[in-house]
Amino acid sequence: MISRKDYIAGKATHQAYYGQFVNNTYKTRVLGRIGLSQLVASRDPSFNDIPLAKWEGITSHGGLAETTSKMEECGDYLTLNGHICILKEAARQLVEADKANRSTAETTETSNNLEG
Repeated sequence: MISRKDYIAGKATHQAYYGQFVNNTYKTRVLGRIGLSQLVASRDPSFNDIPLAKWEGITSHGGLAETTSKMEECGDYLTLNGHICILKEAARQLVEADKANRSTAETTETSNNLEG
């Protein structure tokens, strides 16, 4: 686990620090509230072109005991801003996975076309 102290000291990136708290629950909530199409269409690397109210709406769903515990282990605590950072990292992971899936599908399709 990356400690808050190491993150603040620059020993870990924002992505790595908040990424350690992402789980499938966060990804499911982001997909349910915002949707993959809006995430993929975002032109801002931090998803700041998606209204803050949407991100804040996801934070009100509870079920944060695991995250709170993990953050305490790292010398941190869960705030609204930290929660939104975790959600946006979950969104980034979803977009990256979608890009990888599309790339794999395109490669397979191209390979099949060359063989056929």
